[in-house]
Amino acid sequence: MATPTQQTEVRAVYGACRLGKSELNRLFSLAPEGIPAVSVAISTQRDSTRYSAGTLTGLIEHIRDANASGNLDPWDNLNLEAADNTGDRKITIKIDTGRVEVQVAGGDATWVHGQAARIDLLLKGAGGRNHAAEADRAAAASKDALPASIAVILLAGGLLLGWKVTDVGCARGVELFADMAMGTLIGAGPVALAGLAAFFFARRTNRARLTPTAEVPHGHWWHRASTTDKIALCALTVAILTFLATLTMNIINTEEHIAVPEKQAQQAR
Repeated sequence: MATPTQQTEVRAVYGACRLGKSELNRLFSLAPEGIPAVSVAISTQRDSTRYSAGTLTGLIEHIRDANASGNLDPWDNLNLEAADNTGDRKITIKIDTGRVEVQVAGGDATWVHGQAARIDLLLKGAGGRNHAAEADRAAAASKDALPASIAVILLAGGLLLGWKVTDVGCARGVELFADMAMGTLIGAGPVALAGLAAFFFARRTNRARLTPTAEVPHGHWWHRASTTDKIALCALTVAILTFLATLTMNIINTEEHIAVPEKQAQQAR
């Protein structure tokens, strides 16, 4: 008859982790604390061969000494497995180019929750986002989006109704309103394009990275962007500002052109 057992398990998945040589060394030093070094295995699979060692440095050297084929700098997977002989402490970390999966288990509940919390802080410091927390935030944002959309529609309807009721829609008012609306619509396009470009630039620099043989930059996304990306974004910004300035001057000139005949007609009366 099997002996009854009880274990505590904590599992978490993180995305957008930017893990370079320093971050991985800290992670693999922190995670198996309390477990004998001989029970720690760090491994990766390249093509059909799996390489394993006790440390990240040892694994990198092992792959280079084994004359593995291809470029040795790109990595797409990395695992850590560690467990003591009693089964009280066990940890598994699986890393790929998109996410990090952490599972801590054992009969020592204090150690399990403590290690999970420490790893959580380390990965979030490397740009990681907990998938469960992100899902909760997305659900909350979707709930807030509907009332906000309804409020915007009601506000726009109220403004249009007020414009009609106050009889601003005379010929001059209609023409001025049309010019302002057209200018707003035309100007909103480039502004939206700039915002979209900035969003994709930020997303590009915030994407997950796995580079055990080199360091990865941290800080604001602008500081992590490549020189080419910075030049492209600056050029787009200048082009949009130039377009908006030209559009504004054309609207002003149009207004002045319309105002001159009106002034002459009033003087003739």
